Amino acid sequence: MNNIDQLHKLMALDANMSTPEIESRFEQIAKMLFERFAIQKGETKYLFKDIEFYFYNKNHRDIITYPRTSKPLCFYNNRFGGIDLNFDSSIKFESRPNGKENNVKKNIMDDEAYFGGILIRQLICVNNTGYGEVLSGPIKCAELFEHNDLSDNPNLIEFDNGMVGYIRKRRINILPSKQQVEEKVNSILANYQDLLSFKEQFCNDFAALKDKQYRFIRCDKLMCDEETNIVYFSHWLKDEKEGHPEFYQRLTSKLNEMKIEFRELKCTNDYWARDYMPIQLGEDEFLNYHYYPDYLVNIDDIGTITDATKVLRGMGISCRSTDLIIDGGNMVPCGPYIVMTDKVFAENRKRKDDTDFKALLESEIGHPVIIIPWTPHEDDVYGHSDGFIKWCGDNRILMGNHGDCYPDEAASIRRILESYGFEVTEMHFKGNVDKPCYDLNWAYINFLQVGKNIIMPKFNIKEDAIAQQYIQAAFPDCNIEQIEMAEIAKEGGALHCLSWNVYLPKHE
Repeated sequence: MNNIDQLHKLMALDANMSTPEIESRFEQIAKMLFERFAIQKGETKYLFKDIEFYFYNKNHRDIITYPRTSKPLCFYNNRFGGIDLNFDSSIKFESRPNGKENNVKKNIMDDEAYFGGILIRQLICVNNTGYGEVLSGPIKCAELFEHNDLSDNPNLIEFDNGMVGYIRKRRINILPSKQQVEEKVNSILANYQDLLSFKEQFCNDFAALKDKQYRFIRCDKLMCDEETNIVYFSHWLKDEKEGHPEFYQRLTSKLNEMKIEFRELKCTNDYWARDYMPIQLGEDEFLNYHYYPDYLVNIDDIGTITDATKVLRGMGISCRSTDLIIDGGNMVPCGPYIVMTDKVFAENRKRKDDTDFKALLESEIGHPVIIIPWTPHEDDVYGHSDGFIKWCGDNRILMGNHGDCYPDEAASIRRILESYGFEVTEMHFKGNVDKPCYDLNWAYINFLQVGKNIIMPKFNIKEDAIAQQYIQAAFPDCNIEQIEMAEIAKEGGALHCLSWNVYLPKHE
């Protein structure tokens, strides 16, 4: 079955489908539209960016949906000036006199009625050099369908968009802030025949569905390490008493040798940097979060928690913020996704199966989140995803040697990542060296990349050369150097934990 046939089948919702089945279809269809389709008009292609789903049947009485009769995959001008991509839709109607010798069309909302479509809120023009004009808003998208001749009608076409993620949000303008549910439902029921006696039931249905997350927003690639051009370290790293001054000297010499620009962070409370500094999502987009990790909230360590807002003063970097508790080391950008361990649930006092919290997390970050499992043990109380994986570009992920010690958990992580379309390469030292040094060799995956340069840990053990081969194969275009840092790695972190690498525009 080709993509068009598969989409046509998914769009054939019916009168008897249950709400869970309908919502599952919404998810499948959104994924297909974002990943495999575009709208073509003439020689120009437009990718789906922002879409909303509307469907009514007897089991999913979303009466905000405007009635229509249509075959699936037909474009439809709705009465609000926007464009829908229709589901299979059918509803009967009768013409009745309105007392002025005119007949009025009244739709019949019986158990056989089913109808709906996908409102197109935003489209992105794509050309040979990348993304171009953005058509923002339903009316702007609808203009694409105006004044067409038969040779220039917009058509839905198959188009490979590569790896695309999406987040879900509530639909827009379902209930204006000053309007009550009953008032809104009354205005809708006026379009239908003999439904006023069921008004209370329809009000309940409307209230239950109005906040559903039936809006899907496309997310493209996040800022990645290869695009960064500067790296920061805490000033505490060079401190004679609290830091590692000899390592700092070796590190700065290496950075100078590789022509990597580096600077110092002020107002930090320890020499780790990744966990409390904001994540850079795009060229001009940073997200600050509430850094309050459970491993530092005891009376001896709470004073080491750094307030990133103090660090950022005077740096000329503006951030949006979330109150969710997050560790920067537990956010690894992988294409359009962010990979986090399930420890983020515990730190926010949520159950691991709390789908509402995951949706909130994705909405706050603005990108889809992949959750991988983590089990606390003596060697890892942090639960940071940057101690497990590294994105290598496209759909490739390099995973550390977690499987050497925890094969079941590593297999589970791999399965989850592969279910999102990633190809995973695992490091393995067990069987390749006689006595693997597990208290250190986990740290190879926690390397630092700035642009096309990589600095990775070195421990003067046999695994050093094997790890470099793994990383070089994963990043064939990068210059890779090693630095000895066994003393720091034994404290539970390595180069990625110590650093904060970002892209900042160069000013002439």
